[in-house]
Amino acid sequence: MAEFPSKVSTRTSSPAQGAGTSVSALRPDLGFVRSSLGALMLLQLLMIFNVGATVLYITAFITCSAAVELTSLKGTRPYNQRAAASFFSCVVMIAYGVSAFFSFQAWRGVGSNAATSQMAGGYA
Repeated sequence: MAEFPSKVSTRTSSPAQGAGTSVSALRPDLGFVRSSLGALMLLQLLMIFNVGATVLYITAFITCSAAVELTSLKGTRPYNQRAAASFFSCVVMIAYGVSAFFSFQAWRGVGSNAATSQMAGGYA
């Protein structure tokens, strides 16, 4: 234990000349993003975004479609605008839902689990 303090270096580096934070310190770590863990993290963020957008568009679709009949007469301009908004929110809701489903499938690993990968690996 007596020799431990001699192995510890207490030298510190001096700050760079000029301002505090440099631009290179603010760059994203592309090596991490390209790694499998980074790719899974980005995929999970996309999946969460798609699920959140799906929920918001479900709310918009229900709200718009419920208000079409109550607030305007059929065939008038406000009626057509609300019907178009309902249709658009329904289409976007379906698109985000499908995208969330495919993101989940990619995150989970499509059709693969421990049992099927062990079976297929031995007999393929």
